[in-house]
Amino acid sequence: MRLRDAASLMGKALKRLTLCIIVGMIVFMPTSIAQVLKRSICGKVALNTTEAVARTEVLLYYEGLELFPGAAAEPDGTFCIDNYVGDLSQSIPAQLYVMSFCRPDDETLVNAPFWSPLGKIPRFSGKRITIGPGNATRVGLVDVQVVYGHLTLTILNHQHRPLLTETSDWSPLWIRVRDQHGVPVHESGLSPVDIERSVDLKESRINLALPAGTWRLEVALAGVPPGVQRGGKWRKVPGKVKIESCGDPVDVTLTVSRM
Repeated sequence: MRLRDAASLMGKALKRLTLCIIVGMIVFMPTSIAQVLKRSICGKVALNTTEAVARTEVLLYYEGLELFPGAAAEPDGTFCIDNYVGDLSQSIPAQLYVMSFCRPDDETLVNAPFWSPLGKIPRFSGKRITIGPGNATRVGLVDVQVVYGHLTLTILNHQHRPLLTETSDWSPLWIRVRDQHGVPVHESGLSPVDIERSVDLKESRINLALPAGTWRLEVALAGVPPGVQRGGKWRKVPGKVKIESCGDPVDVTLTVSRM
């Protein structure tokens, strides 16, 4: 009985200590849980009914954001983005990016907020808005700024057979995009979710989305994480890739003679 009582007392003491720690964290946090408030940014996208797109997305960006909130537009074009802030009395300059995509399973390359070489071009610069004050901001009617086309990239070996037929083959892969002048505008790798959604392992093929325009693609099979010395080998996909619309899908092939 004494051991049982001691264990019970120890358990109660531990619960009290845990509760004190939690209360202390809440009290001394710079922005307490109670101060995180929801603000909605709502509007309507002027959808182009002649373009056979699968979805249209609206992305919110302003200085200081680490994760960029967004929302898919409804069939009638309406959207609302929920943004969580600590003070509803402040106004914030921001940008809205409105993008239409051909297919739901494409891995998006060259995504908002766009790298600075593209950000100077009007269609990639976003719509400037002011959020707040208050818990709701209405932005009215906004146009689709960037339409993505569908692209498939197949990677073959020197015998023209599928090269990357295992999930582990795709995990280290990185893709770089350059504009038609050769300026880098995008670099990214693939997450397990990306691979499951967008890669056909049997065919060694990936479904991609690129904005309308002319681009050059490069692939690093061994991976080159950003911010470190580039040690991997970039392989150029032959020719330029011209993306026009969802109605004109593009297929390209990279043949690897040796790893």
